[in-house]
Amino acid sequence: MKQIQTPVLFLVFNRPEKTEQTFAAIRKAAPTKLYVAIDAPRESRPDDVENCNKVKKIVKNVDWPCETHYLIQEKNLGCTLSGKTAWDWFFQFEDRMIFVEDDGLASISAFYFVEAMLEKYKDEERIAYVGAVNYGPKFGEYSYFVSRFPSATYFMGTWKRVYRLYDYDMIGYANARKEAIYKNSFFSKKQKLLSEIIFKGYVNSVKTGHRQNTYDTQMNFLVHRNDMLTIYPNENMVKNIGLDYGANTDRRSVKDSSSVLYSELNMHDIDINSIKYMPKIEYSVMNDKVFYKERVLHNKLWIKVFLKALLLRYFSTFYNKCIKPLRRH
Repeated sequence: MKQIQTPVLFLVFNRPEKTEQTFAAIRKAAPTKLYVAIDAPRESRPDDVENCNKVKKIVKNVDWPCETHYLIQEKNLGCTLSGKTAWDWFFQFEDRMIFVEDDGLASISAFYFVEAMLEKYKDEERIAYVGAVNYGPKFGEYSYFVSRFPSATYFMGTWKRVYRLYDYDMIGYANARKEAIYKNSFFSKKQKLLSEIIFKGYVNSVKTGHRQNTYDTQMNFLVHRNDMLTIYPNENMVKNIGLDYGANTDRRSVKDSSSVLYSELNMHDIDINSIKYMPKIEYSVMNDKVFYKERVLHNKLWIKVFLKALLLRYFSTFYNKCIKPLRRH
């Protein structure tokens, strides 16, 4: 197998067992350039020190021809700021990336597929992100389809041209809501209403000094504000192995339906030499409505997801302390 030429950014923290698995997948792809961002132990968790040291040892074991770079934090940043800081660092030097979190276990095909898409659409301004995860639905006769919904952050690719549009604090949200390009990016009033609950919740969390631990909400906003699209494969090539507890932020219980979906997806290898490319990018509202039910609603009633979003926005403490524990049993 040839080496991956696209630089890979690997985001890690305190999970040596998971890091070892995902790093083994990176080793198979053998990228010619590897950037590793390592968050620091939390002061409140003495066990982080040992685990973070184990992680450092794993990611330092680069035994293939490779240019390596390491960003090792001295103070814990948390999941969202650690990721954003890593992207800032990476894009000082590179114009495109394959981004891998420590729980994004990928088949070898995922690396080659994302690399091929990054090259194919490097000058296509409408494409924001390239994913290698497929949540079930398949559309069309080609090897991939496009959607308004950003790819899973645990394994995806993008370009510096897109990252320049990334608004970490979503400062531009107030103005964007007045713009036609933003308003017309939603296929229904219900979708827009649910998205705006999430967007407003994040903006409010920044204003109050209690920032939500996320960087994919901002990706979603970027896509809608700039009338952009994400590429998804018609075969799944990545599995999330980290939907449990112990990282920078407490993850969802694997008993949650969405977590089960992400953790139980079967990975496939595809023939990269037989990728069937779209002759031109065509967005289908009909397909995206189907994809929305699977990717965002997880096949639940819209009203249930909407009410949960409202609850999380206005009564997040109550939800996390009283309701969420009950849902795990």
